[in-house]
Amino acid sequence: MTEIDFALQQKKDTEIIEFVGTVIWNKLNENKIFENLSFPERNFIYIDIFESEINHDGLFGFFFNTSGEFSHEVLDAFVAIDAHENASIIYKALKVFPDLPIPKDIILRRQVMGKLKESDLEKWSDLELDLLNLNEDILELLINYIKRNKSSFEY
Repeated sequence: MTEIDFALQQKKDTEIIEFVGTVIWNKLNENKIFENLSFPERNFIYIDIFESEINHDGLFGFFFNTSGEFSHEVLDAFVAIDAHENASIIYKALKVFPDLPIPKDIILRRQVMGKLKESDLEKWSDLELDLLNLNEDILELLINYIKRNKSSFEY
């Protein structure tokens, strides 16, 4: 039995995600090169990063911190798992920036953010509330995505 098979046999969705996350982060720590992960594994990581940031520092923190480097990849990851409502809100958050794509360079991104208006920051706050009020079950969508792409998660 593979580690992913074991993870998918857990009773609680949160346990499945935690096990899969541990497998992927261990793989990443061992290989040291993010590009060695499969695209489905990277999507998992992008969603994990976004969820962590959004729960701690909101959209401003997500874009301000190093995580903001992956803004467009996060959007693509939510689309990949069929979380279209979340993706729609994330896209609206990206569009707060005056120009797309959002700079990957943290200094450039922070400079752009420093020029945002108060109304832009309020829009992010409203979008955070929209994310909280969604009925989209990210855990379930992510688990279904893992099942559909199980061979890409083998370690």
